[in-house]
Amino acid sequence: MTRVALLCISPLQHDSRVLRHAALLAQAGYEVRIFAQAPLPATPPAPVTVVPGPGSDTRVRLGMVLRQAPASLLPVSADLLYWASATKLAARRDVLRFKPHLVIANDWRALPIAHAARRACKSRIIYDSHEFASEEFADSQRWRLLARQHVVRIEGRYIREADAVMTVSDGIADALAVRYDLPRPTVISNTPAWQETAFRPTGNSVTVLYHGVIVPRRGLETLIESVALWPASYRLVIRGPAQGGFDQHLRALAGGLGERVTFEPAVPPDQVVPAAAQADIGIFLLSNSTTHARFAMPNKIFEYVQAGLMVISSDLPEIRKVLETAGSGLLLDRDTPQAIAACLAGLTQTRIDACKRAALAQAKNLNFETEGGKLLALAARLVQAKAP
Repeated sequence: MTRVALLCISPLQHDSRVLRHAALLAQAGYEVRIFAQAPLPATPPAPVTVVPGPGSDTRVRLGMVLRQAPASLLPVSADLLYWASATKLAARRDVLRFKPHLVIANDWRALPIAHAARRACKSRIIYDSHEFASEEFADSQRWRLLARQHVVRIEGRYIREADAVMTVSDGIADALAVRYDLPRPTVISNTPAWQETAFRPTGNSVTVLYHGVIVPRRGLETLIESVALWPASYRLVIRGPAQGGFDQHLRALAGGLGERVTFEPAVPPDQVVPAAAQADIGIFLLSNSTTHARFAMPNKIFEYVQAGLMVISSDLPEIRKVLETAGSGLLLDRDTPQAIAACLAGLTQTRIDACKRAALAQAKNLNFETEGGKLLALAARLVQAKAP
């Protein structure tokens, strides 16, 4: 049986993309093993080998300074310092023990480990670039100074060793092809598995939902600040896992708004769409200030659509294509509290319901049953080819 290693140097519990890919490949008859950090979902779709996590936020920051910053002055140091990590060494050891025929390396951190499997086990490699790594945090001066050259060096060296590259949006695919002089990567969107959702008409109270990781740079502070300006019948729900205690900052910011803002814990990936369907509007804010942001096509947009929500988003090119095609939502001309409030104040129940119906119609095509076929074709082609 063909062995496939899905390698992601990050927590698995809420990584819906990796979980979907693992389930699809296992159902297709591959022997799948996931290599990832805890926490794990309650019922993972394939066996999981847990690799050590990065530790506290302080250790993460220290690791950036000690292992990544030197590449800003001496790029070649990235190759050596990458392996100065218990996480990377443990992942390499465990992957080589598995002896995979195919490794799917999720994000740049997994590429050198996949390359080690290629050398030791003659594994084929698919590089799944979830983000445009060389620009991912370009709005952070600290990241640009301390980490960027390390990321560029690792990705630039090993991406050409991959037998195939896939990513999440057309914009990232085009950017990777240009930056690294590659054939255009395969685009496999972050669409959820098809779940039939019934239309739910908008009532007198309107729920606006943000779901996803609760971290900075997602416009959540702006979103909370805008709630005081919203029509009285509108409320905000923020649902998802918090990182670095950022949710405490947001709770303090929302302290004077009472029940108009509520925070809810994350739900398992297979419950994201049903839980979202209880809202009316799904919202996403991201500043169009970086190249990476302009390519953004987050899975939450597809999940909002699958849940039958009207979608309101920052005006980003990839998201614009999805919303304008079906008329399932609106784009903000500015990401300010006033602009968000004005957008909501201009809505009627009829307009919201029209967008909801359009989203449900659109969801019949925007689902993983359509996108997953691309991954199966890619995997089949590589495992049937001669080993390198």
